[in-house]
Amino acid sequence: MRIFWFNTDNQQDPLTLLHDTEPTTPSRELQFPPEIIKKIVDYLPRSFLPQVAGVSQLWYATAMPILYRHLYVRTLPHWMLLVRTMTSENFGFGHCVSSLVLKPSPKLISAQLTSYLNQKVVINDDALQPNTRGYVRLERVNFDLTGLEGIETPMNEEEEVHENYMEMDDTKKEYEWLIYVTTDQVGYVLCQCPALEYLNLSGCENLKDDIMTKLVAGKLADIHRSKPMKGIWLNLLRELTPKGIGRLCHFEQKQYKSSLNHLDLGYNIGLSNIAVKEAIQCWGRTLTHLRLDTIYEVNNETIQFMAEHCPQLRLLHITRCWNVSNPSIKALAKHCKQLKYLSLAFLNAVNEEGIRAVVQLLPELEWLNITGCGINQLFKQMILESFADYRRRHGLCPVYIQDGSVNLI
Repeated sequence: MRIFWFNTDNQQDPLTLLHDTEPTTPSRELQFPPEIIKKIVDYLPRSFLPQVAGVSQLWYATAMPILYRHLYVRTLPHWMLLVRTMTSENFGFGHCVSSLVLKPSPKLISAQLTSYLNQKVVINDDALQPNTRGYVRLERVNFDLTGLEGIETPMNEEEEVHENYMEMDDTKKEYEWLIYVTTDQVGYVLCQCPALEYLNLSGCENLKDDIMTKLVAGKLADIHRSKPMKGIWLNLLRELTPKGIGRLCHFEQKQYKSSLNHLDLGYNIGLSNIAVKEAIQCWGRTLTHLRLDTIYEVNNETIQFMAEHCPQLRLLHITRCWNVSNPSIKALAKHCKQLKYLSLAFLNAVNEEGIRAVVQLLPELEWLNITGCGINQLFKQMILESFADYRRRHGLCPVYIQDGSVNLI
């Protein structure tokens, strides 16, 4: 293995040989300066860091803080291992954690469906013949990812994917192992992460309000290292209440200048209109992505308040917020000029009058979901064509309008 140092200041001979050896295990420690080790570690994939940390104490001290910067967990065994590690008395990297993301594991497929391909690969080795029983992962867990990929990626119209992840399909059970994540486990992890900036616990249905208390307690315990939140995803936390959100809002308002860009409180039917307004008042001036799907207390007053306090919104989902109607949608179109992605699905009190204001007054609009809205079905096609014609005539970018079918059972 050869390791070179690239010196941009020396144009004639920029490469300096630092290490040259045969591909064998070195007999002694690699004596690199700490800044060189840091440079090497910064360029390595995250999946290589556990092996690198075993080289020496210096490499360990350099690699481990980077390894624990982003905690991305997709299976229950990995989550239990993380909890066990962080409860150890010798663990000292909690202050390095910047993000904690829990997401569903890769989908499973019958092992029999993949056995034929596997047998061709290892046909001459009986010991490696695949087991055709049970299930295997359709895709492997990628340990190089952080879980924050794509949160600013523009929409892909062909796949109907837009910034921050796809819409949750509430007709399927997606969250599997996440329902086994307990409040005590999450609370202990959060208590050790004062510098946490991104938290995604969407789908952990059985978590209670105590996780907000632990998050605040962890930041208060090491206030000099603590940082304000930049992304919070708490979709489908059935036990989340206004009290928990209020506790976090109060702390953030008191300690920091707002830095939050992403907020997802969808499917938390226990949240009140007052709690949503409190969150908007705390973080509204920096929010760019906001999801309030199926929070039934959200009404025109909430949307009007949002329009006045969230000038930087680029994405807004208010699916099934049935108390919202045309007047507040017009206010939204008047004040939030940066909106690019807007979901008004199943707002039957919003008709062509409110949608027209959105189409005409939002110059950056690219994606609009009007499934189940109150547009006159008899003239819908003609109305949608008039919207597209208006955008063309005024030199505005076209809008992809999603208008899915509504199944009545």
